[in-house]
Amino acid sequence: MDISEAYAERTQELLDERKWTKYKLANESAVPNSTISNVLMKKCKSCNLYTALNICRGFNITLEEFFASDLFKFENLDDN
Repeated sequence: MDISEAYAERTQELLDERKWTKYKLANESAVPNSTISNVLMKKCKSCNLYTALNICRGFNITLEEFFASDLFKFENLDDN
């Protein structure tokens, strides 16, 4: 999987854990709903760290907690 797929899957995992909608995340994170939608649809090929930071703030977790998922292990990611 590529990084945008891992980013989308991790975001969806956290939404599911909390039983949140993308609209709730947009409100909690101050990230536009359109950006959240692009992340979840795997259209965010080069989302910046600022967006990830704000998504993490919305979830009230650290960047370390977000990226600690096995989804982001090198062996699970393609460079393409």
